[in-house]
Amino acid sequence: MKIKPPDAITPRLSVIPEMQGQGLAKALIAEIEQFARTNGKTISECKVRMSVPRNIELYHSLGYIVTKENKGKNRSGFALSVATMEKQLTK
Repeated sequence: MKIKPPDAITPRLSVIPEMQGQGLAKALIAEIEQFARTNGKTISECKVRMSVPRNIELYHSLGYIVTKENKGKNRSGFALSVATMEKQLTK
């Protein structure tokens, strides 16, 4: 995880298909948020592909809101829309 004041940036997060639906992503995000709080961070930020509404719904369920929508390219050069989502961290 990359930490920059005052944010905690969640890296690309994936759970292999056969392990999905067991709460692993939520548990990993909770650990990232706790690590960020422990290190004095007040905002957690992630980038989510707009083409995967399930991921946006996951972060919404954890208290994240969309703060920006951008067009970009992936590593292969294909165009994609990305939402920046943020959550205020409390102690």
